Amino acid sequence: MQDKILIIDAHPVYADKLIAFLKGLTFKKITLIRSGIESIKKIQQEKPDLVILSAMLPDTDSQIICQKITSLRPSTKVIVQIGLFTDENTIAQFKTNGANAVIARKEKNLLPLQKNIEKLLKIISSKKKKDS
Repeated sequence: MQDKILIIDAHPVYADKLIAFLKGLTFKKITLIRSGIESIKKIQQEKPDLVILSAMLPDTDSQIICQKITSLRPSTKVIVQIGLFTDENTIAQFKTNGANAVIARKEKNLLPLQKNIEKLLKIISSKKKKDS
């Protein structure tokens, strides 16, 4: 698939597992950034169609990154992966900051992530068709 996906996740094992999963779904343009601070520059350079953002970054607040992504690249869709025990207020804040989907990270069941990716990329694809 030709869609550009940017992963912003500092987890050393999960991020690599996510890349392998996406490659298995035939995505080829996948970039991994392990730093929230570096991610903004990369978003401006890469112009991804979709960002998969970890709610927990060691070097910056993911809420701020989410907000910056949506303000710099309104056409980019954002999926935020949260912990299983994230409170409803935090989820609502991510949505207010522009996240298109907020889902629990389930390392053994990536189907909810896959469904959200497919849904958002379908929206992107139909918008690209309309614009061309």
